[in-house]
Amino acid sequence: MPRPSLLARVAAASLAVACGDSTATTGFTTTPSTTTAPLTTSGADSSDGTSSSTSTSTSTGSGSGGEDSTAGSSSTSSSGVSDVGSIPDFPTTPGCKGKIDFLFVISSNEEMAYKQVQLQEAFPEFVKILEADFADFDYHVMVVDASLPFLPSCDICYSCSQVMCDGPGCSQWDGPPDYPCNEIFEECTGVYGAGVTIVGNFDASNTRCLPADGPRFITRDDPDLKGTFECISKLGAGPKAPLAARSMIKALEPDILSKWGCNAGFLRSDALLALVVLAGEDNLTPGTPAEWYAAVLEAKKGNEDALVPLVFSHDRDLPNPKCEGPEAGPNVMRLFAEAGKHGRFASMCEPSYVPFMKQMAETILEQCSVFIPPQ
Repeated sequence: MPRPSLLARVAAASLAVACGDSTATTGFTTTPSTTTAPLTTSGADSSDGTSSSTSTSTSTGSGSGGEDSTAGSSSTSSSGVSDVGSIPDFPTTPGCKGKIDFLFVISSNEEMAYKQVQLQEAFPEFVKILEADFADFDYHVMVVDASLPFLPSCDICYSCSQVMCDGPGCSQWDGPPDYPCNEIFEECTGVYGAGVTIVGNFDASNTRCLPADGPRFITRDDPDLKGTFECISKLGAGPKAPLAARSMIKALEPDILSKWGCNAGFLRSDALLALVVLAGEDNLTPGTPAEWYAAVLEAKKGNEDALVPLVFSHDRDLPNPKCEGPEAGPNVMRLFAEAGKHGRFASMCEPSYVPFMKQMAETILEQCSVFIPPQ
């Protein structure tokens, strides 16, 4: 029987392939024409939570068993998009990480005793919001008297001996009988803007609230934040000059904040500054409200997003005021609050300060999340 020609054999093989006969041989090689690697997944169990992708790699074989120049050089996801590896982590805003410096500037003249109580009542709710959000709440809380935290007329009682002083406390000099004459009157007590550690006034705590040889502010190491705050913020009501803006500015000046100053260690560059002012008015501090704000802002290197002010003062210059009394000109303390990017104002005659302190807490949380500490 005659042997089929080479041409006939090629034609038969081609027909078999065209008809889908996967078992047919071509007569040239038994090596499969295409090799497909198993399906692989990337990132499915990664600890950074990135989404997974499924890819296949394809290589084309040659008759001699060598690889094509493109084999294994690329991988393609099931969606047809090239797999470029895991997505890099982009830097996020550091934030304040729970570090907040609270400065309370509180007036202690005649009308302010009850207002101080309202502030003390709002303080726990204020702190609760912040504690719930910050796992590592690292606070400094300092109170500054808008005047000075003692009665000048009672200075002499600090040098009293039993022979010289007839009455208890400062009663002999028309002061309160529970005046803390037996406490140490350290040098910084008589400095404007220095943090309060001891109080002496009518309707005041009249005791030492913080150690004379320690920082003039509360830290998270204090076991009783609420109790200590009540002590240093109960400044009472006496015949004092309203100088809230002056005390506020003095408290944040470089000299008093230096390591040799009365307020050493209070202000931290990587912390948010929350400022609460409780004062009726201030017509004695030189300058304008805008200049006062600029002076305070300088303590945070001009970063308005690092400063959150709240001012409680009279509203007799506004329509439908809550405070009684004669109509007044523009309240400079209100203008100070309005000068700030994140400043808020509230009438000190509101029945409760809780809503306003809660609003401030929310603003602090917002600003803390975008705060970028200086490098």
